Amino acid sequence: MDFSDLIDPDPNDPDPLDPSDLVVVDDQVQLLRTWRHLLERERLTGHSLWLLLIDEHDHPMPGLVELEGCPEEPDPRELDSLVHMLRHLLDDLAPDGRVAVARSRPGSHPVDATDRRWAAEIHAACRRGGINSDLVHLALPERIVPLPLDDLPATG
Repeated sequence: MDFSDLIDPDPNDPDPLDPSDLVVVDDQVQLLRTWRHLLERERLTGHSLWLLLIDEHDHPMPGLVELEGCPEEPDPRELDSLVHMLRHLLDDLAPDGRVAVARSRPGSHPVDATDRRWAAEIHAACRRGGINSDLVHLALPERIVPLPLDDLPATG
């Protein structure tokens, strides 16, 4: 993960911090900026979920994860399994942390009902699994957009 464009480290500092320690994702603008930076070099051609863990101090943790080959429609059971695994990771690494999720898909058409279902199901799975989550973002080859909670369908 390369956060170099998001920070302005002092080149004369003899003991520079890991760049990810300097990035703070504490609002939606910074989250969108972070997603744009992280995914701008990726080939967003398939159905994937992108996972970024953020610690309790709002610092992104190293290791952006892509889950490739996701189905076109969300499966709540599979998302529950994913959240269960993430819960264990967060318990070990950052118990008060959270997860940020972006979904990529082929095409350039605007946000559609399937995109909204994915975001709603991701939020629902995180809620069931006791994980704090940020707004889900949709990553398309030419743009990345947040999927606001007010625009999502209700889930069980």
